[in-house]
Amino acid sequence: MITAPTVHEHLLARADDDRPGLLAGDSAWRWREVVRESGVHGAAMSSLLPAGHPPHVGVLLENTPEFLFLLGGAALAGQVVVGLNHTRRGSALAANVRRSDVQVIVTDETLAPLLDGLDLGVPVLLTGSPEWHTLLAAHPSPPPPSTTPAPDDLLMLIFTSGTSGEPKAVNVTHAKIAHPGQFLSERFGLSPDDVAYLSMPLFHSNAIMAGWAPALAVGATVALAPRFSASGFLPDVRRYGATYANYVGKPLAYVMATETRADDTDNPLRLVFGNEANERDIEGFGARFGCTVI
Repeated sequence: MITAPTVHEHLLARADDDRPGLLAGDSAWRWREVVRESGVHGAAMSSLLPAGHPPHVGVLLENTPEFLFLLGGAALAGQVVVGLNHTRRGSALAANVRRSDVQVIVTDETLAPLLDGLDLGVPVLLTGSPEWHTLLAAHPSPPPPSTTPAPDDLLMLIFTSGTSGEPKAVNVTHAKIAHPGQFLSERFGLSPDDVAYLSMPLFHSNAIMAGWAPALAVGATVALAPRFSASGFLPDVRRYGATYANYVGKPLAYVMATETRADDTDNPLRLVFGNEANERDIEGFGARFGCTVI
């Protein structure tokens, strides 16, 4: 029977791991650097969160390294990341912030305009700004966690799509991330030699549970794309040496709609896992790119 450790424990297991942990564009971090950055971000957020309120950090970012550092920081520091869906606009986005008890919002100059004119009542921080760098520099050596989270402790709030009413914030515990991460990594035989390509949005459970968590569980490298791109999928897979990828919805169909080339099977991809794709796309994708699709 598979036990369910916490994300906190999975991160600490990588604390001295000198193997590649995160690739994003031309930037790279070893796993020990990922864990350190996570600790710094968690300590920085702790310094801003008001006492007596839920330690909820709203994250309005695309798939950036900062998103994963904030998520790791929350796991280490006992916080909760609220994944804010940047396809929401205006009062709908503000309502998500209010109903999830967000105490601070982290965004960047790309998505910050979505918050213009909204009465949020909480501070907004921009990654990459001078204030952001000053905040992180003030916590170069984060203190060890004062408490160790339990598997059923909350780690994220992830909003539903809202297709059947207003989006609801779903409680996502350490176990709900760590357990599928461990299960899928064992089921698919993932190892530290694998590279997990992650292009599904990090505010969605699929990206967290089927993309990030399996890589974290075994110390595979995470190759992070800012967003999904059908035309950029195969070039990214080749660039990063990706052996594993996750999907949700119609990405397989979008990739299949790109121009077929004679060398499509010339890539390192071994396994693609996800849901909500039809059998024709699943079979066609596997045949075209020479991988197993589940």
